[in-house]
Amino acid sequence: MSLVPFNKPPFSYLQQLEQLQERGLQIPNVAKATHLLESISYYRLSGYWYPLLADKENHTFKESATFDTAFNLYCFDRELRVLIIQELEKIEVSIRAKMIYLLSHQNGAFWYQDTNLFKNQISHSKTLVSLDNEYKRSDADFIVAFRDKYSNPLPPSWMLLELTSFGTLSSLFSNLKPTRTKRNIANYFGLDENTFASLDAQYCLHQKCLCTSFAFMESCHEYPTNKTNKYNKTLVR
Repeated sequence: MSLVPFNKPPFSYLQQLEQLQERGLQIPNVAKATHLLESISYYRLSGYWYPLLADKENHTFKESATFDTAFNLYCFDRELRVLIIQELEKIEVSIRAKMIYLLSHQNGAFWYQDTNLFKNQISHSKTLVSLDNEYKRSDADFIVAFRDKYSNPLPPSWMLLELTSFGTLSSLFSNLKPTRTKRNIANYFGLDENTFASLDAQYCLHQKCLCTSFAFMESCHEYPTNKTNKYNKTLVR
């Protein structure tokens, strides 16, 4: 199949609604639908009316398909993402705390700088560069206070690793040489260290995908009901 240039023009909100109606989507409240297109965009919502299509090739809807059904799916998806991200955050905080506590007590406050603890020196050097960049970018009060008082180029792990991404933390763990402390971190979560490192990497990927998508998700929107621009919630639970 030969490729063709994209030449579809942008549609106004009215044209977008007319196209949806021509394809069989029921839109009982045009004002509400227009507001949601303005707030969320046609293209983002299109992922939520895709399951409502009877003919996905010709983009025609099932007889019962409504704009509100698609929007409710959007809201459900958003709320589910919020719940998942909240739980992922709890996992991340717990892993971060356990790593900092056990490794600091075993190897000192600056264990992350000790090249003898890590398997791959090139990977470790790259991680240190990443840590240094995150430290230099930070204007957190506790970091500013540390810079003003201490001569160390980097703060202790319990400060620095609160700034880092979970991806950087995962890289540090994966690159650690096999030791009792590394096993104890994994065992605390009921896993051996290889399984834990693998799940750690998968967690980072899932977190990135969720957060990237969630960053573009608006809250369940409200729409104006009259010229005074008062709002009513549209989320149907």
